[in-house]
Amino acid sequence: MKRVLYLIRQPPSVAAKETIDLMLVSGVFEQAVSVLFLDDGVFQLVGLGERQSPLKALPTYGVEAIHVAAHSLSERGLDMADIALAVSTADRQAVRTLIAAHDVIVTD
Repeated sequence: MKRVLYLIRQPPSVAAKETIDLMLVSGVFEQAVSVLFLDDGVFQLVGLGERQSPLKALPTYGVEAIHVAAHSLSERGLDMADIALAVSTADRQAVRTLIAAHDVIVTD
């Protein structure tokens, strides 16, 4: 089974929503799926408690390896308290390791 990593780099938009929909479909088909939010993609995670978002459904669809780049959060003045979803933080080295560990990389 190929390991798929979805890179979310865009702020909330139509293109980012399509990538999120692909993640949900991948989870349904029981692929080994991980997600990494970095750059402006970290804004996808802000305010999830106050709005509807398909991101909240990721664990329900079997997508539980959800990561956020720590440097992307800090560069945008955000921290883990701004995120209402269970994610793990990844430093720059962990981001490189995560990308290298996957067979397929899908970006928005």
